Amino acid sequence: LLPLGTRPLDDAVREAFRLMQEWNGQSPVSRIENVMGPQKRVLERGDAQFRSKEADYLYQAEALARLAGDCYKSQRALCNRVEREHSITVEPYRAHHRIGCLALYDLWSSQKRSQECHGHDSLGRLLLEDAEGAHRLVLTEPERIGLSGAVVLMQGRIVAYTFGYWLTPRVWCVQLEIADRSVSGLAQWLFRETCRTAVNSGATMINAMDDAGLSGLREAKRAYRPRTLIENWV
Repeated sequence: LLPLGTRPLDDAVREAFRLMQEWNGQSPVSRIENVMGPQKRVLERGDAQFRSKEADYLYQAEALARLAGDCYKSQRALCNRVEREHSITVEPYRAHHRIGCLALYDLWSSQKRSQECHGHDSLGRLLLEDAEGAHRLVLTEPERIGLSGAVVLMQGRIVAYTFGYWLTPRVWCVQLEIADRSVSGLAQWLFRETCRTAVNSGATMINAMDDAGLSGLREAKRAYRPRTLIENWV
């Protein structure tokens, strides 16, 4: 992912490539993904090469906060089920939540492997392994990389967490979302609450990033009726 922070983007990217090439050794490729149009225009002044990748999903924030109408009937029903069957507490992420969030990631990862991959989807397994390091870093020092998060608790146990950042003053980007898959509707409830919080803070649009080329994730993101798809580059 692109480096986050207050430094000039092209300076940070040059340093990132230097570090990646040092770490990657003889690998023919060091890459940064999820580069959008304005960022690409800045970076094209250097010697980076670009290729297109899966587009980002951009949604109208108010629509996802309300989930009104027949097109959101199934998501709304799942949210209502969670509220009917469970007592939920939401807290801003703090350092003392880290252990519980790491335990949840391990649970979620095993659920994903058993419920979706069935031992055959090598891309899905690789993405899970790749994501673990990123989640651990975010849970260790989210402020340093410019992310803020929240955790969801049921009976004192962390069952979901989310992290994101302001991509623009009006666009909230959902960077990470994890929910215990054994709680039916929890993922949908978390996404709706994330959008509600963003709207209350001034968001007009929600960027949910790309679908990583995974058919299940693509289907889920399309079901929320994206306003548009944003071109994306590696």
